[in-house]
Amino acid sequence: MLRIIIPVLLLISTVSALFTASELEVVKNLCNDILDRKPVLIAGFVRLIFHDCVGGCDGCVNLNLENWNGDRPNAGLATSISVLNGKYVELQQTVNISRADFWATCSVEALERARFLATNDMSKSLNISMLYGRADCILELTTTNADRFPNPRAGLAETLAWCNNTFNFNSTWCVAILGAHTLGQARPSASGFRGRWVADARHLNNAYFQDLRDKRWLQVNRKTVADPRWQFQARGQSMFMMLNADMCLLRDIQPDSAGRVVDPLDATPESSTKDDVETFADDNEEWIRVFKAAFKSIIETLPDGAAPLESI
Repeated sequence: MLRIIIPVLLLISTVSALFTASELEVVKNLCNDILDRKPVLIAGFVRLIFHDCVGGCDGCVNLNLENWNGDRPNAGLATSISVLNGKYVELQQTVNISRADFWATCSVEALERARFLATNDMSKSLNISMLYGRADCILELTTTNADRFPNPRAGLAETLAWCNNTFNFNSTWCVAILGAHTLGQARPSASGFRGRWVADARHLNNAYFQDLRDKRWLQVNRKTVADPRWQFQARGQSMFMMLNADMCLLRDIQPDSAGRVVDPLDATPESSTKDDVETFADDNEEWIRVFKAAFKSIIETLPDGAAPLESI
């Protein structure tokens, strides 16, 4: 199984030369043109770069990757990949940029768009200082290791271990990056889970932490007995959900292998990360500060042996 969506693009390894600042503006403008036409892709672009950078940002994602339990971690990314790769073919005619750099740039522009939608204030820009020079994968550099992706059924220990092993994050950064769930929603056709985390899924703010703390949650199975999808549903608001990997940040739940939590939340001890949840719920700017640092670290994660990134 190959980590590709359009094989012809991956026959050679492409590394961005240090293009000019004016060329970078062309790239950013193209990203924003896409988002102007399809604002629904804000969350998709952010999710895509997160998945691309697991194992190192290289502009390749295996859409057919299947986990031991039948999960397909990259399901639902096909539209974002198709749109970006279509525009990348056009972009290559004028700017010498790798696909991996293009994806990373568009993910940052998507976050900037979501930040503006949340604040309506251009002065609140994230101002992420990007580095460039990511190399695209080649056909021989592929992976079929689905276990490198986070387990949505997991409790706190497994979730924190994944963050540390994959991105070298401490617990605070792990909590902060999960706040990206404020963007987008879970779809049965992709993960099997159903619902959105917050009311406005295009706003980059701390609503995720506020809802996690303040809503009353009940775990339900939104699929079948044979193929369960245990998730937390807001009482009286069935459209809102949290995964185990979200709820464990607040309560030290102990899910079984299927993801089911038997003990009621009110009787479950607080998690060691509860204070981070409280801090981010009370202080949006503090969450933005930590999230920005964690996200920048993710998009600067490189495959083993890759050349260091550079500024423009």
